[in-house]
Amino acid sequence: MPGGFGRGGRRGFGQGGVLAAMLLLLLKEKPGHGYEIIQRLNELNFYRFQHDPGVIYRMLRKMEMNGFITYSLQEGEGPIRKVYRITSIGEMFLKEMAKEIKELSKLFSKFLEEYERLSKNKEAEK
Repeated sequence: MPGGFGRGGRRGFGQGGVLAAMLLLLLKEKPGHGYEIIQRLNELNFYRFQHDPGVIYRMLRKMEMNGFITYSLQEGEGPIRKVYRITSIGEMFLKEMAKEIKELSKLFSKFLEEYERLSKNKEAEK
């Protein structure tokens, strides 16, 4: 499988990994052109980051170069649009990212449990 979007080519959640996962999730739901994808990304209730459109388009190009997505040209009113679709490689990468998110969720839960335990101990000492 091609490299991911983490630092130094690692897969994971460094520089762009979360954004790549979100874009792949949107494309798994349905294909779309860049502007539409940006709108859908901004409407997600579980992704709170705002990105300049240039960042999104650069990520789409990188994902296409890595084989995670492909596009076809669509004519219509206005300029020709690239309509992006997830590939089987993109599906595999998304599945891997979902596993990492699940593992991180467990680790964050453990962190919060420990934080609450320590906070209660500090309150009891007062």
